[in-house]
Amino acid sequence: MITFLLYPISLIPLQILYLLSDFCAYLLYHVFKYRRKVVSENIEKSFPNLDKKERISIEKQFYKNFCDNFIETVKLLSISEKELQSHITADYSELEKILAENQNCHIYLGHQFNWEWANAHVGSTFKNTNIAVAYKPLRNNSFNNLMLKIRSRFGSKMVSSKKMKHEMEAYKDKQHVLILVADQNPNKPIRSFWTSFLSQPTAFISGSELYTASHKTPTLFAKIIREKRGHYKFVLTPIFDFSEEYSIGRVTSIFTKKLENAIKANPENYLWSHKRWKHKYKIEYKRRWIDKSLELQLYSNHKL
Repeated sequence: MITFLLYPISLIPLQILYLLSDFCAYLLYHVFKYRRKVVSENIEKSFPNLDKKERISIEKQFYKNFCDNFIETVKLLSISEKELQSHITADYSELEKILAENQNCHIYLGHQFNWEWANAHVGSTFKNTNIAVAYKPLRNNSFNNLMLKIRSRFGSKMVSSKKMKHEMEAYKDKQHVLILVADQNPNKPIRSFWTSFLSQPTAFISGSELYTASHKTPTLFAKIIREKRGHYKFVLTPIFDFSEEYSIGRVTSIFTKKLENAIKANPENYLWSHKRWKHKYKIEYKRRWIDKSLELQLYSNHKL
């Protein structure tokens, strides 16, 4: 039913849909004040050195990009492969190098707009490779089915993050690329990795890295750059390829630093409405702290 309602909207040209996006952004920010407190607090804590005017500027632009992200995701219901490709430029040289060596690859990315277009673009570009995308199932079945339809339209295979290890067994003997949005808020902070991220102690899911490490899979970071409205650039850079000595937490540590730098470069392009910092650091999580170079500094400043 939801697909039936949204499909006709997806047929409308993007230029017109962006007018609808502007209207929605105005309503969310000024009228409904959708998660305004969450967004404001997240930005303030992440950028303590910015003044109020600078933070409000990021907030307002975030709501515009947030609504654009939604409109663009709906557009995936009907957009042609040719049109999708025309809106995106990508540097896949590192991925192509790994695939040429007949290896598998894991791509880590964060909630930068538009991560849905990024997943779709990889699937549409590498048609001869199994592209698997880990996703978090939604509670509402109708919305969950809609997102599965959107995310698999260009050939990507969906694997549930809750059953990833089991569902990835289907690809153990096939060359594949696994895409992981690796900045989800973890359910169990005591079993998570902890590090300093955007000026505050932050929990990251440990399962992604532990799965990657168990297979010693070369790993890349996908940086998403919003060049202008409706046009993005994806750049893949190495995280870790296991040719060096590996220590637990290293993949996550490198990933978080790359993601943090990408967010600082374009702060309005990150999902600030996400309740990313629900978990507060406790002393019993000390053994899960992965960045030892920062640990002593943070403890000495009594920030943890």
